[in-house]
Formats: sequence, C-alpha cells, structure tokens
Amino acid sequence: MYGLAAIQQANGWAMAGTGACIVLSGLAILATLISLVPHLTGLFEPKAAPVPQETPEKDTTPSVNVPDKLPDDLNDACTIFMEISESLGDEFTLEDLHRRCKEVNVAHPHFSINRFRDAGVLISCGEGFFCWKPKSE
Repeated sequence: MYGLAAIQQANGWAMAGTGACIVLSGLAILATLISLVPHLTGLFEPKAAPVPQETPEKDTTPSVNVPDKLPDDLNDACTIFMEISESLGDEFTLEDLHRRCKEVNVAHPHFSINRFRDAGVLISCGEGFFCWKPKSE
C-alpha cells in the first residue's frame, strides 16, 4: 500500500492534525510568556519616586482667534500662524509650533506648515530652529 491510502490506514491524518495543534499551542504559550516579560522585570526593579505634579501657570499671552477653516490664501493663513507663534519668540522648533497650534485648536497644522516651508515663508535657521521670512515692505 502506497500514497494516500497508506496515510489513511496508519491514521496519519489524525497524527498530522494533532502535531499541528501541539505546535500552534506551544507557539501561543510562548507568545504569552514573552508578552509577560516586561511585567516580570518590573517586579525586580525599584520603584521610581513619583514626580510631583506642577500646577500649570496661566498663559499671559492673548488668545489667538483661529477660524474653523483656515483661509486658502497663503498670506492670510501665514498671518494667523505668525500670531500663534508670537509667544515662541523669533526662532522656534516645529515641535513647539505644532504644540502651540494644538493649544489653540488649529486643525491639521502640518499641512499649512508644509505649505509655508514649500513657499519659502517659513525658513530654517539651522540646528532644528525655524523663523518666519521677514515681510518686504
């Protein structure tokens, strides 16, 4: 007897299915144990002292009036972003500008900031800092 008939006669299909189940069960157990490793290492490390909560200071800068939809005109949108970034100083990082935009609820500021960079309105000052291009009078 050869081929599929021999496999059937020797109960090979059941052994193959049982073997696959054993392998998958072992992998599932191994994955569970690996996922528990960070929790287990936390038991052996000393606890860090809790960081005291600082009370946020009231923002003394005036609130910027941001429309629900930014204007399509680059200069008008740039004026709004310049007002937002006044509190950051003359040079600022894009991370600070994004954080400030989030504080005043600007929707998707990264699109506008990318437009300003492409148009040459927002220029790099080096070392990760940016500034607004001075307006020509």
